Amino acid sequence: MPASPRRIAFVVPRYGADILGGAEAHCRAVAEDLAGAGHEVEVFTTCAVDHFTWEDHHPPGSVETGGVTVHRFPVDADRDNELFFRFHHQIAREGAVSYLDELRWMAANVRSAALNSALASRDDLDAIFAMPYLFGTTHAAVTTRPDKTILIPCLHDEPYARTRVVRDMLAAARGCFVNTGGEARLLASLAPRARIMVGGVGFAPHDAPPDPADFCAARGIDPGYVLYAGRREEGKGLGELFDLYAGFRRERHDVPPLALMGSGDLKPAPELSGHVIDLGFVPEAEKAAAFAGASVLLHPSRLESFGLVLMEAWLAGTPALVNGGSVVLADHARASGGGLWYEDPAEFRAALAMLLDDDDLRARLGRAGAAYVRDRFSWDAVRTRCLEAIDAWA
Repeated sequence: MPASPRRIAFVVPRYGADILGGAEAHCRAVAEDLAGAGHEVEVFTTCAVDHFTWEDHHPPGSVETGGVTVHRFPVDADRDNELFFRFHHQIAREGAVSYLDELRWMAANVRSAALNSALASRDDLDAIFAMPYLFGTTHAAVTTRPDKTILIPCLHDEPYARTRVVRDMLAAARGCFVNTGGEARLLASLAPRARIMVGGVGFAPHDAPPDPADFCAARGIDPGYVLYAGRREEGKGLGELFDLYAGFRRERHDVPPLALMGSGDLKPAPELSGHVIDLGFVPEAEKAAAFAGASVLLHPSRLESFGLVLMEAWLAGTPALVNGGSVVLADHARASGGGLWYEDPAEFRAALAMLLDDDDLRARLGRAGAAYVRDRFSWDAVRTRCLEAIDAWA
């Protein structure tokens, strides 16, 4: 038990082991770690699972899971989903709307008056962590309890982050607990008055090196595939990765297949038929083996605030090739020595060829990445930073 247990709440729009999202997985991991260390941890979330419709899925009420008390509240029935997406797409296309329309956009975002009311009554909490930045539940936590709310923004360099309503929220929170130095620099440029600390999410090292043999045998595939792990969406760069991989295949025919791990509907072009392996949803117990079976992790997303799958791949000893347009991923690759990065298709092809053709290079990069995760993102280190943020902003 800690010397002085804290009473901590997390606010997140969706929560549970069935939720496939980096921020949601981040929230659950940190909440369960803090609970396991003896702190009193609660989660305030909605009943929704689908992050497009926000329809209630779970019944409202409280449950205990992973040592954490989870309170689920219904999504407000009167929110205007059509209006939200109209402004959402307009901001993405044009980079700005009027401040009034920004407020209308945020008001139409996912929200729950019942959640806000429950949070407002909790004067016994030492801190409220709200995440990620782009959701109405997070904005409401800051406006409802600015005295207690620490944002874990999971901030991306995108038009939404530059809206006034978001910049005001970043500055109004008790503090911002960001994942990386790159995210801290971006946040400081958007909200110079914000109070910022770098935290991250923790990882437990494997007891033994993951063995991919059974995983690969069960799926009828050979180790050595190149791997994409994450949601299969354009916003994660997967469409661009399909194009890059196809271009690489046109140059050389000894390229290992591209394996896809995760959920989503985005399909490769017919040209890649027979060269893409669908691993589907991989159970948590098998993910380390899936990463270990890959020769290289391909991470094409520009919109990353941390890079959970990058850390998981490195812990499994697998090097990475990341999109250099993501400051966060490129910073990780530089700092760790665990991967390469690319800025254009030619660099992608050259870097992937270098990795595939040099077994020793892949092994060195994989070891360096694993050491980086164990050193900087152990649970002890992350938990200490989390408690320091609570004390600094109490």
